[in-house]
Amino acid sequence: MQDLSSEELFKAALQLLKDKKYWDALSSIKMAIKKGGYEGVDNIPPIYLSYLGLATALAEKRYRDGAEFCVKAIKKEFYNPLFFLNLGKVYSAGGYRFKAINAFCNGLEIDKSHSEIMAELKKMGMRRKPVISFLPRTNVLNRYLGYFLYKKRA
Repeated sequence: MQDLSSEELFKAALQLLKDKKYWDALSSIKMAIKKGGYEGVDNIPPIYLSYLGLATALAEKRYRDGAEFCVKAIKKEFYNPLFFLNLGKVYSAGGYRFKAINAFCNGLEIDKSHSEIMAELKKMGMRRKPVISFLPRTNVLNRYLGYFLYKKRA
């Protein structure tokens, strides 16, 4: 692994995160940062920072530190929904449900159809508002209109 470039180490870390090998992913990201010659948190590219935050939270259970890294990445590139996805995952892993939902919703404001964010919200049990808001969700009109709109989107 020592002969890999910074980008290759980072790509390996992303695959390790997908495979839920969080400790290996964290060490790979740290090696990518070191190999890239990025000294100090302010010089680390935002994508590396965001995933460093996610890996730190998932591997070491240091949720506040992980969230700080993710927030720093968002401050550098506030228009990237992937960073909000990672921040939401950190909050969700730490048990901060409201903050996680807020981060996911902020990501959806940038990209309304971001599939990974939508999947995370669905996993958390988030549902869309009823079609006719003044009627209960179980009302026949809401059920059929919701079903029709869902089929129309798919």
